[in-house]
Amino acid sequence: QERGGVRERARRYARMAASSSLRALILVFFLLPLLTEGSTRRYKFNVVEKKFTRLCSTKSIATVNGQFPGPTLYAREGDTVLVKVVNHVPYNVTIHW
Repeated sequence: QERGGVRERARRYARMAASSSLRALILVFFLLPLLTEGSTRRYKFNVVEKKFTRLCSTKSIATVNGQFPGPTLYAREGDTVLVKVVNHVPYNVTIHW
């Protein structure tokens, strides 16, 4: 009779372990996409004119946030990149990636 009790406890333990493993697997299955989802990266570009002097010649050029060339955007695969561009120069500009 003692052997039967030990066997029954072993069976119950095995069922509980299998049930816990299944729950953990289901939890990982549903949470993993949330953990690997890309992030949203936001940038603001202010396009302004700035005077630059090169080789004794001064010219007014369009810059992004006062930089020429403009700033570097950083992103990883799966990320969403949002860029707000505010044009402060008196003519249209085009930004190429």
